[in-house]
Amino acid sequence: MDASSEAPESAGRGRRHTWPLRALARVVMAPGFVLALWAAQLLLAKLLAGPGRAAAEAAMRNFTWFDDGHRLRAVTELLIEEPAVAAAIATSLSASAVLAAVFSVVAAPPILTRLDGERSLAWIFGSAGRELPAMVVQSGYGLVFRALCTSLAAVPVALLGAGGLPLALLLASFPLLVLDRARAAVVLDDARPLHPMTFLRAIGHVAKRPLWWLSGALIESLKLAVVVGALALVIQAGPSPGGIWVARAAGLAGLIFGLWRVALAVEDRRA
Repeated sequence: MDASSEAPESAGRGRRHTWPLRALARVVMAPGFVLALWAAQLLLAKLLAGPGRAAAEAAMRNFTWFDDGHRLRAVTELLIEEPAVAAAIATSLSASAVLAAVFSVVAAPPILTRLDGERSLAWIFGSAGRELPAMVVQSGYGLVFRALCTSLAAVPVALLGAGGLPLALLLASFPLLVLDRARAAVVLDDARPLHPMTFLRAIGHVAKRPLWWLSGALIESLKLAVVVGALALVIQAGPSPGGIWVARAAGLAGLIFGLWRVALAVEDRRA
């Protein structure tokens, strides 16, 4: 009796899938939340860009931009001849990386909670404090695993050149998806918050779901393409309102792609 009652459940588990479009729908159904995150992103970017912009303006004095066709060379000369500008930019980039990591840890529980359908703002944002220790620990495991996968991702590129990029992207995206799964398991499924087995189970969980893995890698590739393309357009357009809004729109697109990737972990629970 017990064996027969467990058989359908086991078969159902074997047929589980992660549906990328359903995951995207979770993001689309939370427009206010997405725009709030975008606004916070823009404010943070403006604050971090201030020191580098001020140093560059002081160094360039009466000049506001570079001659067409010579921008990259002019930027290089500016950084070489004005160490203060290079130092300010390096400091801003370092601060951006640190704050992005902190934001990822703090914002993960609210993002997962909202994408799971919760609408209570008190519960959504309260999850940041409730789950903070677990997010720090699981992110630490993820950092170690990401370093390992990044090292492995360099191998196919070194051996095959551009032909190894698809495999490299698959390997580089894997630790991001695993961390999404580990965080979702803690926040939404009450998995052991600090135990390394939670993260190890997440590795096996994602590895056994090729649709999830491939979808996540494709989403991350699209996100990277948007960022690189926007950067090229901004350099080409110069300091015009159009160039600024291209950068802002790219930030919004990158945010949506990132939320879509996280939503894959949420949708997997419902599959």
